[in-house]
Amino acid sequence: MKLLITGGSGTLGKNITKLAVSKNYQVNILTRNKKLTSIKNDINYYYWNPSLKIIDDRCFNGVDSVINLSGYNVFCYWTNKNKSKILESRIESTSFILSQIKERNIKIKSFVSASGIAAYRDSLSVVSTEENGVDIPSSFINQVVIKWESKVKDYEKILPEISFSILRVGLVLSNHGGLFKISKNLSKLLLLSPLGTGKQWQSWIHIDDVSIIFLRSIENNERGIINLVSPNPVIQKDLLRIIALNNNSKIIFPNIPTFIVKTIFGEMSELVLSSQKVRSQRLNNYVFKFSKLDLAIKDLSNRI
Repeated sequence: MKLLITGGSGTLGKNITKLAVSKNYQVNILTRNKKLTSIKNDINYYYWNPSLKIIDDRCFNGVDSVINLSGYNVFCYWTNKNKSKILESRIESTSFILSQIKERNIKIKSFVSASGIAAYRDSLSVVSTEENGVDIPSSFINQVVIKWESKVKDYEKILPEISFSILRVGLVLSNHGGLFKISKNLSKLLLLSPLGTGKQWQSWIHIDDVSIIFLRSIENNERGIINLVSPNPVIQKDLLRIIALNNNSKIIFPNIPTFIVKTIFGEMSELVLSSQKVRSQRLNNYVFKFSKLDLAIKDLSNRI
């Protein structure tokens, strides 16, 4: 098996690549960084710039499947400029790689694109599954996800011979970035505190399970929407409490009021204040390495 990964130099991309190589897969990675090189024979980097419509066409040689992870980091202050980068980086890269596959008549078996559970409504009570949709985008990040997915769906109609799947990823727990790393560091300083009410649902997943499911989707030529979340979502205050507990710490400060969170983070506060209680019907037969939060946090806390 030979994979082509866009966004392969990010946290999730690196973990998927590591797992793929352990299974003796060859991995080609598209990157905007011309200086990236590999000392391993099973990993190769190729330059691309979707904005300028530049791509090293050698990246397609022998490729069986594509994993699409490319996109500007959403954890930044949402100025108009950064919001444009968040949206356009996903739309441009997805449109460009798919247009190249079509125009060059690249014969791949499957195309797996990342997405997010922000596709679902913000709610403290509604449980969302793959059967649910969002008719009217209600927030910026919700709009981003819907527009991102629409590009994949457009080419799904044009290229029916390819198995297209969209993986809506929940809160990924990893030592190398995101909420877990930030929370772990704050807990060591006794500065960890729930944001807003702390009752918002966090549909989480361990990075190892994410990587396994991405490759499984490739291997099984999956089609359609798949929610990548553990079977056991939790509310935010319980998530932070368990992170603190596993780092020999505790939460000593009260919740940070919503208006303060919005003052500090601006529009980006929707990422930490929104609530999505999501379950996956498509993963009923998958045995999670980490289905319980305490085991997932314990594993990450024990890793160097």
